[in-house]
Amino acid sequence: MQEQQKLMVDFTDYANVLIRMLNNCIKEPHNHLAVYLMQADGRARLDFIQNMEYKFIELLSVDFMRASEDTIRQHITFRYTSMKSRLQVLQTRLHEVNSIVKTKNPSLLLQLQKTVPSPSSRNRYLTH
Repeated sequence: MQEQQKLMVDFTDYANVLIRMLNNCIKEPHNHLAVYLMQADGRARLDFIQNMEYKFIELLSVDFMRASEDTIRQHITFRYTSMKSRLQVLQTRLHEVNSIVKTKNPSLLLQLQKTVPSPSSRNRYLTH
């Protein structure tokens, strides 16, 4: 791909280049453009373009292909499981901190509980 795209950077730096180009599009939308074209057959292309006032220069073009349903399902399952595990770790840590605060300063815990929504109202948005 490095030869096909005539990339001037090592392939190991490719992700950093993409991040930098996306950040340029966010920070300088009048100078840097990202154009994403998706076709009906599942192919797509992302073009990074720089506006040089007198002409547009295509900096990089990235081709995409639609992944299989099974691959998408695996990625979603992995991300969901990962987030669920992280939520469990954070809830456990919050419970530990609450226990410490309850022991050391019960009035502070009461104040915190008044300012934070109750667990039942938070959990109605979470599905297990």
